[in-house]
Amino acid sequence: MENEVKNEVKNEIRSDLNKVMNNTEPDKTEPGIENKNNKNNAEKAGDIIIEGIDIIRTFKMGEVLVRALRGVNVKIRRGEFVAIMGPSGSGKTTLLNQLGLLDTPNSGKIIIDETDTSRMSDKKKGEFRLHNLGYVFQDYALLPELDASENVYISLMMQGKSKEEYESAAAEVLKAVGLGDRLHQLPSKMSGGQQQRVSIARALAHNPRVLFADEPCANLDSQTSKEVLDLFKKFNNESGQTIVMVTHEEWHAAYADRVIRLRDGVVVE
Repeated sequence: MENEVKNEVKNEIRSDLNKVMNNTEPDKTEPGIENKNNKNNAEKAGDIIIEGIDIIRTFKMGEVLVRALRGVNVKIRRGEFVAIMGPSGSGKTTLLNQLGLLDTPNSGKIIIDETDTSRMSDKKKGEFRLHNLGYVFQDYALLPELDASENVYISLMMQGKSKEEYESAAAEVLKAVGLGDRLHQLPSKMSGGQQQRVSIARALAHNPRVLFADEPCANLDSQTSKEVLDLFKKFNNESGQTIVMVTHEEWHAAYADRVIRLRDGVVVE
């Protein structure tokens, strides 16, 4: 159920990217709990950047109505690194998809940086995602025919950046994730960890307000997972990047400032 929604979203994103590669005119529209021991971000983050209010999401599977989220309320502060955890089927990916505007709730509101997204059309949500949000998927979601730099800067092309701007930004962020020497390497020539680094660079290239990561280490070994999570923590600490990450591993969640736990579609204490 959640995987079907996730695949539809990624297909939509890939479709948008392919349009750019086919010389489609870029869109230049700018649209309008459990505590952890790292308190620095909590102190510097005095305002709420994401608020989910009474989120309900149901899916119909044959004749059965599945209530994935049952009136969830969450608040995430600017600069926080938040992990969403819960057993399989608890609704954690569904919640990430709602907060990241990758899916639409049956009822309730998602407010991002004081913008009520429930009032947006699908087109406006797409524009908002492009300019303001970043995503990292567990299967990397890279375009295989594009090299690392092209995979990173294609979203900047969609924003209408100049060639000089998007090539420079891609090179800079790839260097920041440790791939400055692999700008023109295809994904097929990279390890899983390197591909995920490209995915992270792509998500961060436009300085998103929020970075969403859905099981970003699911396909990686322990050492590579640590390297990826260290990168998340680096950008969180050094740049104040807000991060919302779904994980099922407690040691992954230990990198976060706070954990939101779900069970049967509700937040549990």
